[in-house]
Amino acid sequence: MRFKRYESMDQSNESINATDLYAGLTLTRLQAFVAVADHGGFSAAAAYLALGQSTISFHVKALERVLRARLIVYRERRVHLTTAGEELYRVASSVLRDTERLAATVRNIDQGQLGELRVGASMAFELAAFFERVVAPFRRAHPLLRLGLEFGHSVRLAEAVHERRLDLAYVQNWRLPTAARYEPLHTADFILMVAPHHPLARKEVVSEAQVYDAGLIAAPLYSQEWPHYEQLLREAGLHRYRVALEIDGVHARLLATRAGLGVMGVFVPPYATQHMHASLHALRLGVPSPRAEFGLVSREPALWSPAANQFASWLRQIASAGEQL
Repeated sequence: MRFKRYESMDQSNESINATDLYAGLTLTRLQAFVAVADHGGFSAAAAYLALGQSTISFHVKALERVLRARLIVYRERRVHLTTAGEELYRVASSVLRDTERLAATVRNIDQGQLGELRVGASMAFELAAFFERVVAPFRRAHPLLRLGLEFGHSVRLAEAVHERRLDLAYVQNWRLPTAARYEPLHTADFILMVAPHHPLARKEVVSEAQVYDAGLIAAPLYSQEWPHYEQLLREAGLHRYRVALEIDGVHARLLATRAGLGVMGVFVPPYATQHMHASLHALRLGVPSPRAEFGLVSREPALWSPAANQFASWLRQIASAGEQL
């Protein structure tokens, strides 16, 4: 909205040029005027603002000139506000408070402390360790930031970043769009696990036949992730297997595994190793565990928000620390 002219407050009813008004109605002058009103005089306001008394007087007189109104009168050795002065004081106090809030808000946004951050995460990270080791420390460091998390298939999350529906995506490097800006972070072991009370948990090494008898808890056989899952099963030593329970969703599969309903393949990032082994029992099949790479899909660097930069830096840090464990 543009304001071209303002009606003056004196009897001449002449308009005030907008350029003159904006140039004369500065925050410094409003601050000086409010200080005079709050502290009851020019000298007290000057001491409060660490300015000379003549400077305070200059600013107040400049306001009276630009607004063409008497703002302050002396009575009983103390300044008093006129009716026009009281209105200016009310509005100016609000403007100064809003200015301070605005400055703090902009500063916090620039430092990644405020605003909104939308992050996609592979459904492989629907793990307690992801929230405890990655999300929780970041939230404690950025308590005012509005963080949105979306779990899903890595390909779809990468597409969402490209379409600007997500700021970042923490995904598996498998069949990602060729246009995706991908940065590798770490590898994760694909480990077959059972509940600590499951019969296979008591065996030092398990066979393919024993896993077949126990049955797998897996994604639906015709889901988007199944071809990759099947490949990992073969690399883990399972060329013959039986799916006993199909569940769509990693967290639900974890609950079923902890209930002792079968064997589940879990991606364990470096920072989650100790946590996963405390809640589930890893099986040994006599072959090295297959690995998959995970990393960050992002937008063009010029489109990164400060909060996205902060989260990406934190992921790099936690991934690097985890790799060194």
